Parts: sequence; structure tokens; C-alpha cells
Amino acid sequence: MTTKSLSVTSSPVRALRSSLRLSVPLAVTTAVLMATPAMADLPEAWETPETAGFLDHFILIAAVPVGVALVIALLTLLPALARGEKLSGHAAPVADEWFGGPRGGKAEITAAGAAKDSGGASGTW
Repeated sequence: MTTKSLSVTSSPVRALRSSLRLSVPLAVTTAVLMATPAMADLPEAWETPETAGFLDHFILIAAVPVGVALVIALLTLLPALARGEKLSGHAAPVADEWFGGPRGGKAEITAAGAAKDSGGASGTW
């Protein structure tokens, strides 16, 4: 019985894998070491900006998101208000609606119970 053996060291795929194993960490290490902050000064013609006050930060962090949320809530409630729907919790309850159900309602379901042995996927042993 003879077996074929391929040289593991001369395989081009193995050579590619070993070179990638070495080059990827080397590239990452080089990129991290080369990333240094810029050492340039500001141009002389530029003025130093004044610091932002508390009100500027408050408007940016709190007032703008709350305003956007209020606008979105208003845009979602306006169609219901235009139709004249009551939005309070004390409004009359909405009648149940069964999407995709039988058109005859629950009476049609009980009538279908008599035809249980007529075939289909409800076979029994």
C-alpha cells in the first residue's frame, strides 16, 4: 500500500497563510506606533473661540432632543385628531377587529366544527 504525501512546507497556500500571520500584526503595530498627534500651531490669523456657556450646552443636549420628540409625537397624533378620535383614557372602548378572520364572525367558526371530518390537514388516526 502506497500513500501520496504532499510537501506541507512547499504549499503556496501555507506560505500565504504564514505571511499573513506575520504581516497583519506587524501592520497593526506599525499603524498604532505611527499615529501621533499633530504638532502644528494655530495660524496667527485665527482667533481663539470663546467658551460656550451653560445655556448653550443645555439647549444642545436637552432642549433640542425634547423638541424633536414633541414634533414627532405631534405628527403622529395629528391624523387621529383630524379624524375626530378621542385620545383620552376615558374614551369609549374600540370594538374588537379580527384581521384575516372569517367574515361571518364567531358563528362561522362553530359551523365549521361540524365539518371537522371532511378532510384536509385535520386528519386523525
